[in-house]
Amino acid sequence: MKKTFITGAIILIAAGFVTRIIGFIYRIYLSNLIGAEGMGVYQLIVPVYTLVILTLTSGVSIAVSKMIAEQAALGNHINIRRISKVGLAGVTAASAIVSVFLYINIDFIVNVILKDTRTYMSVLIMIPCIPVIAAASAYKGYFYGIQEVTPTAFSQIAEQLVKIGITLALAARFLEAGLEYACALATVGMAVGEMSNLLVLAAYYRFKKYPHITPASSKGRIQKRKLVTSIVGCAAPISFNRFIISVMYAAEVILIPQRLLAGGLDYVRCMEEYGKLMGMAMPLIMFPALVTTSLATTLVPAISESISLNNYGRANYRISKSIQITMVLGFVFTALFFCYPHKIADMIYPGQNVGHTLLLLSFTCIFMYLQQILMGIMNGLGKQGLLLVNSIVGSVIRILCVFYLIPQYGIPSYIAGVIFSTLIVCVLNFITIVRSTGMALDFRHWLIRPGLVMVVLLFTGNYIFSFFNFLKLPVALHTLLAVGAYIVIALFLMALVGAVDWRELLQLLGIKSKKVRKYKKE
Repeated sequence: MKKTFITGAIILIAAGFVTRIIGFIYRIYLSNLIGAEGMGVYQLIVPVYTLVILTLTSGVSIAVSKMIAEQAALGNHINIRRISKVGLAGVTAASAIVSVFLYINIDFIVNVILKDTRTYMSVLIMIPCIPVIAAASAYKGYFYGIQEVTPTAFSQIAEQLVKIGITLALAARFLEAGLEYACALATVGMAVGEMSNLLVLAAYYRFKKYPHITPASSKGRIQKRKLVTSIVGCAAPISFNRFIISVMYAAEVILIPQRLLAGGLDYVRCMEEYGKLMGMAMPLIMFPALVTTSLATTLVPAISESISLNNYGRANYRISKSIQITMVLGFVFTALFFCYPHKIADMIYPGQNVGHTLLLLSFTCIFMYLQQILMGIMNGLGKQGLLLVNSIVGSVIRILCVFYLIPQYGIPSYIAGVIFSTLIVCVLNFITIVRSTGMALDFRHWLIRPGLVMVVLLFTGNYIFSFFNFLKLPVALHTLLAVGAYIVIALFLMALVGAVDWRELLQLLGIKSKKVRKYKKE
């Protein structure tokens, strides 16, 4: 049976949670294996990798899923596989060209951009991975388009498990060869993991049959030339968007330690502050964002399907509920990180003094999670051009804060810039969404009710933590127990005040009962 977009999002959330936990364990193991210097060398290639991969894959994946959802909604099932094949051929060819270009210019990348010759082997291994990752993005677009996300969930888990297995199997040989090869080990694990990801997706694509999209006739068949034009027309602005955003983000984060240095801090202290912000506190803040990332991914085909049928009521319902879930998530984790910043940070990064940075970043949760979900909605509505403009506005604000405010006020000024810029971007995106769909703003469910629960949580956080004192547990276990209880209580309060309606969630999940029949169907 065809899954609802919320069901798909929950499958992705579960897979994302598993893969992030596995990835977290892998990162701890890798850092112990190759040391801080080795991790530093490995991290040097990450911006190049991210820039290339996001530019190549994001547009094709979204374009394929969007077009497939539209054709499926119109009953033109003959075009579904044809769209995925055209997307696969196009992105593989483009990525092959990019790989050749990078190989020809590898010395420039290593010596001028990265400025560390020890990255040569890692970059060399990374280059042939690019077509593999790009091909996987086309398959993902196909599965997202038919709202069948189980294959991508399994492929993500397979990728992480294979990556760890390869690293464990080859660790001894690579470590004996020196630091350059030890760093290349991480890239080898990544490469083989991505190949396993592609193999799982390709196997599902080849052998798994989905009756609800099986072509019964040649109705609505579109010429391949028109499919190519449509995919390029949809993918190009998204990829350009990601390219510009990635470049501006790279400039933003590279400037942070430089401007801290200009403010009078010594180089070691600058790198410490930068590491606490981007390498330690920010990943904790963004961990719950796997919910909004998954929702945003499944929203694109879901909204496209509704819009193609001129069913704006269904589209608005999906948009409104996604925003409501996001706001609940944002308020709960803002309160959590505000109440327990030092306890959480010390549990995960003992002795690193990350708590203060995590406390400051707690105020960004609502805005960053909301920005993610609104990006998915904008892509689903086909508003990539306006999304790019709005995103550039946000990036410019943050870069100005980094350049002018950090030397005088330090990291807190950057975090304030993040809050202000994401707020501006969210407002701009909201204006576009409302104008495009006519959706009414539901402040009662989005802001007032979850906001009231957040206030209660802020006042009761210390009491929840103190409640477990009688157990006399180790600090880490005590913190885990308190955090778990905090989240359970938060969700209970959200349901109590109506910020989360479990009956509607059951309906969105496709679970029918007498209690939910009176609610509007998805």
